[in-house]
Amino acid sequence: MAKGEGNMNHIHDVNEYERIPHTQVSNVNFFLINLTYRPPHMHHDFEIVQVIEGGLHVKTLTEEFDLGPGEIALFNPDVFHTLHSRQSDCILLTIQADPSFCAAHYPAIQNIRFNTSNVTSITPFAEALDIIHTCFNLGYNYCFRAPGFELRCVSDLYRLFSYFTAFVPYHMLKDTEIVNARNKDRRLTRIITYIHQHYRGKITLSELAEKEGLSITYLSHFFKDAMKMSFQEYVNSLRFEHAVLLLKKTDMNITDICLESGFSDSKYLNKRFQQAYHMTLKEFRKKTALMMPIEEYSQDEEMEQYIYTPQQGLQIMRKHHYFDCDHPKV
Repeated sequence: MAKGEGNMNHIHDVNEYERIPHTQVSNVNFFLINLTYRPPHMHHDFEIVQVIEGGLHVKTLTEEFDLGPGEIALFNPDVFHTLHSRQSDCILLTIQADPSFCAAHYPAIQNIRFNTSNVTSITPFAEALDIIHTCFNLGYNYCFRAPGFELRCVSDLYRLFSYFTAFVPYHMLKDTEIVNARNKDRRLTRIITYIHQHYRGKITLSELAEKEGLSITYLSHFFKDAMKMSFQEYVNSLRFEHAVLLLKKTDMNITDICLESGFSDSKYLNKRFQQAYHMTLKEFRKKTALMMPIEEYSQDEEMEQYIYTPQQGLQIMRKHHYFDCDHPKV
């Protein structure tokens, strides 16, 4: 095993339909995450993502846009989305809230679905600044953990959703529509789970169709209709993500990284890398070698992301005084 390789073989063995345990604040989780690439995934929660450092490229089934420091994306429950760093690294504040988190005071929240994820771009300037400051302040309060920080966090979250419902267009789903959508997603969840378990080896659409009891043609159309990309494109996206992580976090040579990730040679990987990062594999490795070593991260294998501890997160948040938030003084 190459130095630093660790448990990388298990990094993608997850279900892309995230089942999120809410253990930090009732029905809500907060994370400060260092992200390079996250393939299409969905979860039952609303998810708010704020860029703290770097830049983020966001893609959903209906939108594609870039975010810079401070800017925010809001993802509806049960909607696939892809996150891709625009540089070699990107630090994100991520907030995941079950739709029932404020149902006692606003029951309609469980049926609301926002019409866009690019919320700060369509919000009036003054309110957009307040959203940015409130979101950052929420993250700071969570990392700082002063007595009663849970109340501060929930208060900030209520404020965020009051802005979203006031300034972001949305529509209402019927309860039956929510149930039907989730039933349809069960097959897709099984398919994606299988792909994640086998993408580093030889995997074909025909074997997956046989496993699901479907024709190859039907499965191909079903997958592309749901994911807005072909089966092979999705497999290659997972292989690319795994190669990026190995390149960044291990000292394996390029050939071994290609084979470990499921690529037969380095030509496709090199081409994909130039398109994604506008640099060669060697340039990327040299740049990321200067970053924080993997031992200083906490790896959450279920979410395939590197999550900072609150103490590490606090150090990062303190650097970004330009957000001008009313965080507790130390």
